[in-house]
Amino acid sequence: MRIRKPCAAQTAGLGNIFSQKNNKGEENETMKKILALVLVLIMALGLAACAAPAAPAEEPTPAAEPETEKVDSQAILAELKTPAEESNWERTTSSQEVIDFLKVVAEHSAGRIILDTTTFATEAGTPISYMIISDVAPASPADVPEDKGVVYVNCNIHSGEIEGKESMMIFAREVAQGKHDDLLKDLVVIIVPNSNPDGNDNLGKNRITTQFTPKLVGTRAEGNGLNVNRDMTKLETACGRTIVKLMNDWNPILFIDAHATDGSYMRHAVTYNWGLNAGTDAELLAYNRDVFCSRALRDGSYLASKGKVAVPYGNWGYYYSDIVAEGWRTFEDYARYTTNYAGLRNRLALLLEVYSYDDFPVRVDTQYECIYGALQVVAKDKDEIKAMIAAADARSEARATEGINPEKDFVALNSEMTTMPFEGKDTLTVLSYETGEDGTVIGERLYDDEGDPYAIEYGAPVDYETEYWGTFVPTDVETMGAYYLIDQDCTEFIELMKFHGVEMTQLPNDVTVAGADHLHFAIKSYTSGGAVIDGRERKDYEGHFQTLVTGEWKKGDGDIVIPAGTYVISTAQRFGSFAALMCEPAAVDGGVAWNFFDNYLDAKEGTFRANYSNDVTAAAGSENERKEQVSIPILKIPAFETLAEALA
Repeated sequence: MRIRKPCAAQTAGLGNIFSQKNNKGEENETMKKILALVLVLIMALGLAACAAPAAPAEEPTPAAEPETEKVDSQAILAELKTPAEESNWERTTSSQEVIDFLKVVAEHSAGRIILDTTTFATEAGTPISYMIISDVAPASPADVPEDKGVVYVNCNIHSGEIEGKESMMIFAREVAQGKHDDLLKDLVVIIVPNSNPDGNDNLGKNRITTQFTPKLVGTRAEGNGLNVNRDMTKLETACGRTIVKLMNDWNPILFIDAHATDGSYMRHAVTYNWGLNAGTDAELLAYNRDVFCSRALRDGSYLASKGKVAVPYGNWGYYYSDIVAEGWRTFEDYARYTTNYAGLRNRLALLLEVYSYDDFPVRVDTQYECIYGALQVVAKDKDEIKAMIAAADARSEARATEGINPEKDFVALNSEMTTMPFEGKDTLTVLSYETGEDGTVIGERLYDDEGDPYAIEYGAPVDYETEYWGTFVPTDVETMGAYYLIDQDCTEFIELMKFHGVEMTQLPNDVTVAGADHLHFAIKSYTSGGAVIDGRERKDYEGHFQTLVTGEWKKGDGDIVIPAGTYVISTAQRFGSFAALMCEPAAVDGGVAWNFFDNYLDAKEGTFRANYSNDVTAAAGSENERKEQVSIPILKIPAFETLAEALA
């Protein structure tokens, strides 16, 4: 057994007691006894204390675990710059840099931004990213609150026109910082900042001859050489299909497409337009033009508060002649353009074209101010806009009960530009500069040491009151059908229409239709190529030799059996006007024109087109003119009641 020794703390000093000496006799003895007794008591107490378990030494308080460093999102976002900003506006942002930047923004947005980089890609595999933005970003269209308005902002479709891409990256950063929460209480904003990423990265000089800074920008066309802003009917590009898929999924009440101008000299910061197609719902078109665009961009707008003046889209002269006396003229109303397409779908549309001669950062600021101002108007007027759109959709759907009215239910096969009043005047005020002897606006390019243009030296400023060629009237018109029937082997066209979101069904059984109740297209001639685009004939256009036909709808000679499986497209749907345009054989932007029926013009047994073959002049007017037998695989049914029982 181990014997405990007295604790040192309790025995210290005892030796001093014994070292004391006392020379007095009895006192010494007495003192010795007392001391001995005291000593015994002290030792007993000491041994008892030492025998008790020793109190554990006090453990040092461990140092607190270092607190996990909290990410300061606001600090990160405050320091975050776009590549264009970091370069002092010397260059634009690459496609990968767009994604890298937005990943940081979304990560630090506190749920305001969802970034999708995987759903869409180009034919080359390059991601087409998009953002879902709100005060609390919805994960899907089904999660959008009913009281919010959805806006779709498309940027960089022409990838040399970079202002939308750059401005919406800045806007996204501000959203993540919480700067736009009040605005976003009423909105969900879908932004595609870089809808043409392959073109964006194919950099070169002088890609846009009217845009001097930055020197290197991408191409107008996408990776396969097609203009996406001419692809909205045929949808051959991944970029075009992305736009339509997002439209169908999110159902925006406003579609915005961000561009830069073609270059007429002026003193306006931006030109703009609405959906122009002559077949657009008339009431919705008027509201889009006269109410929405005015509030978004004209007097009293956010843009105007920045001291900038907008004017409806145009260029001087007939097909870009730059001759002032020929008036201010807009672009074509074909549905192949994004904003015309959106309008024909019964939705508001806004084309924004910032002034290309302005310096890069000025153009970016202008594009930001335009888009932000439009968002403000939608947030404020969303209920009114939704009501206008619902009324347009209802007018389309009411055809089922009210029938086809030729006065308003027509298809503009082609159209021509004409003049119109604007804001209560017969003329439009365009801020520009003085003209030279040839009638064009004076502007001399200035060049830097590398031989590149960097500015324009204008003449004196002039405010012109000019004719405004800003609307279209049909030149060739057909009354819309109640139904269009498509032979079931025309799979490419059917898949195209389904992708557009057009509703259709198939006949469950053979149906006999009287001759008086159906129309077949009696084709007279067709040419391959030769479409007139921008005032000149094009043999090939956007990778196509368009099939341009002439002919007329005629009643059948007698009863006809429509086989089971035939596709039936009703015009009593919200996309009814668009569907009718695509189904009309002679429409310059329809399915026949874009070659979707080229392989189905034969009298194939078992199809309804076998009943109607025509001797047709092919390649009319050319050295290859010849006669062919052609059958058009489209029938028109004028009245809804004709197929009511068959479709019940």
